[in-house]
Amino acid sequence: MKALGSFLFIILLTGCAIHQELVKVKTPVKSDDQIQPEWFTADIRSLPIYNNSVALAEIADELCMRSAPFGQKVYALRLAIQANMLDKKDKEVAQVLSRVAFFVADAIDTDEDKMKKSADIGVKAARSIGITDANPEICYYFALNQGLITRTKGLFAINRLPEIEGALKIAQKVEHLDSGGPLRVLGMLYLKAPAWPSGIGDLDKALEFFERAVKKYPSHPQNFMFYAQALTEDDNKDSALQNLDMAYRLSVPEIWGVYYSKKWRTEIDELKKKIAN
Repeated sequence: MKALGSFLFIILLTGCAIHQELVKVKTPVKSDDQIQPEWFTADIRSLPIYNNSVALAEIADELCMRSAPFGQKVYALRLAIQANMLDKKDKEVAQVLSRVAFFVADAIDTDEDKMKKSADIGVKAARSIGITDANPEICYYFALNQGLITRTKGLFAINRLPEIEGALKIAQKVEHLDSGGPLRVLGMLYLKAPAWPSGIGDLDKALEFFERAVKKYPSHPQNFMFYAQALTEDDNKDSALQNLDMAYRLSVPEIWGVYYSKKWRTEIDELKKKIAN
């Protein structure tokens, strides 16, 4: 046991040393040598996999992560759309398209029309496979995309909420997806929707889902952000502030990228001001 402890200590020391060495390797790149990818204009028809739906979808899925630049997400969407056009019956391809479409739509702040167009691509891709018990991951991405569209319609979208709720209930089968995504999104639906009898809103249910999310998936800032919002509504301001502090410390650009780090920390600061007033 003592030997194991010594070995782990050496590993930790070595890791630190490696980190310091890598810092020394870092050198500035001259502007003349920088190459910016042509995410928006590159001709994807020149790719040797242009007619291979599976390969295109695999690359699109790899490219599209939260921390990716917006242009990279758009390029991933272009690949995913082509993959889906080649094979509209492929479940995995449609799922990738729905996922990528959401991440593009979610990163559009200044043009509601373009946001809805991207989200609608995701909704249609999900519907093409089926919002059923057999497709819990598809149900999650359907709910995300439909949720973005619904958010812009206000009271006119109340009739869409039961379908989103149903999809998210199915998605609980894969609650680990997106670090507790199905839990926090269903919780947010219950938090923001109008309460009974006009809607499905339920603060107690929201608190229950958020509590599970932060306990089981403590790596995602939004789990704590959403829980804090619900705690604020429940007049538990001290716990809300504790969760916001955790969310702020997690929302670093090194993990989530500059866009989401700035967006989430801005939302956290706004909620803190709301609690203080």
